[in-house]
Amino acid sequence: MAAVIGWYGPLIDLCNAPFHVGEYVQLLVFVHKSTPLQYKLLQGGEVVRTDIQVGDDTRRFFSISVWQKNMGSTIVAGSVGLLQNVKVTRFGDFVEARTVQCSSFRCFVNSHKLLFSEGADSSIEELRVSIATKEKLRKVVEWVRRSELTISYVGPQSSKRKLASINWAVNEDTQSQHCFSLSDVLYITSSCRAKFSASVGEIFLPVKWKSLNETEVERRFIKQRLCTMGDRCLADDLICSGCQHCGAPLSSELGFNIAQGTNPLYCPKSSNHIHTISLIYRPFMLYVWDDFEYIPLLVTNKQAEVLFGNISAENVYSSFKKEKEVKIMEYNEVQVQNNSAARASAQNNAKTQLQRKQTRNTYLIWLILLKTILQQGKCSPLRFQVKVNPSKDVESGRFELVSMSIPCPVAT
Repeated sequence: MAAVIGWYGPLIDLCNAPFHVGEYVQLLVFVHKSTPLQYKLLQGGEVVRTDIQVGDDTRRFFSISVWQKNMGSTIVAGSVGLLQNVKVTRFGDFVEARTVQCSSFRCFVNSHKLLFSEGADSSIEELRVSIATKEKLRKVVEWVRRSELTISYVGPQSSKRKLASINWAVNEDTQSQHCFSLSDVLYITSSCRAKFSASVGEIFLPVKWKSLNETEVERRFIKQRLCTMGDRCLADDLICSGCQHCGAPLSSELGFNIAQGTNPLYCPKSSNHIHTISLIYRPFMLYVWDDFEYIPLLVTNKQAEVLFGNISAENVYSSFKKEKEVKIMEYNEVQVQNNSAARASAQNNAKTQLQRKQTRNTYLIWLILLKTILQQGKCSPLRFQVKVNPSKDVESGRFELVSMSIPCPVAT
C-alpha cells in the first residue's frame, strides 16, 4: 500500500459527507463489498475502476469509486481501513466519494472474521495512529460487531449458502422470472426473462473505436460526464452508423465489425435477415442497483430508444448538427458586428436564427431525458425486464435490457 505524505482534509463521519462536497477528507470505514468494473475486449478484460460500498457507525452504506487499479485490488470486502485523501462529490441528490492521485488505503483489519477473533482489540491498541483515528476505529469495529446479524457483507462462501434455497429449476416457467432483488437476478442459472425493480446508477460506454489516455478515461461514464464535463460531443460518442434492428455498429473502428464476423453477417432480428443501416445508438451498459447489488444491462439501439422516450438516434443527431450550425453562425455574427457596413445583414441573420431556435429542439429534449434518468436515485426505482443469457459474462451482456417502465402507485 502506498504511503501518503500528508492529509489534505479532516477525518469525518460518513453522515457528514454531504457537508464536505468538493473537499478532500479521510474516511475510516468497514468495506461491505468491492466490485471491479470492467468491460470485455476480444483480447481480454480491462478493469476501469473499482466500486466499493462502505459503512461506519454513523452511516450504514456509502459508495466510493476507486480509479487507481493497484489500490482497488488491495481493498477487500470484510476489511476495516482508512481511505486517505478522497474527494466527496455529488451527482444530483446522490453523494459519494472518489479517489484521486494522492489517495491511498491503509488496512487495519484485513478480514471480517478477524474482527471477531480473540486478540483483535489488542491488535488495534498496538497500532501507531493518532488518538482520533484509534477512537474512530474502535467505534467502527464495535458497530460491525453489533450489526453482524444484519450487516450487508457476506463472504463468497456464505453468499452461496444464503442463496442455495433459491432453486430456479423447480419453476417450470422459464420464460418469466419475478425477482425481489438484484441478488436473485445474479444467481439465475437458466435462460429466461427476469423482471425486477432497481434504480439507474450509471451509463457506461465501452470506447473501443479510439484510444483514450488516462485523463480521458472518464468519458466512458456518462453520468459523471454530464455532471462534470457538460454535453460536449456526447451525441458523437453515443451515436454511430449501424443496423437499426440488431443494433450492431457498422465498422471495426466503431467497436464492432459486421463484415468480418464479429457480429453476424445477416441480421438476426429483421424479417429478410438484411442489416438496415442508419444512425443508431451505440451498444452501452446501463448499471442498475438496489441496496445491496448492482448489475450492468446491455442496451442496444431499439432498447435505447425506449429508454430515451422513443427518440431515435437519427432525430437526436440531426438536431445536434443544427445546434452546432447555429452556434457557428452566432460566432460568425459576433465577428461581423465589428464591421458597421454589415451590421444590418447580421441583424437579419439573428432574426432567422431566433426563428430556428423556437422550433422543437430534439437534442435538448434528449439531454434532459438522459439527465433525468441518471438522477432518479434509489428513491424512484424503475421496473426492468431483461433477457438472461447465462453463457455470457456479466460484463459482456449476460443481462440484456428488454423494456423499462415506471411502476404505477397502488391506490389506497
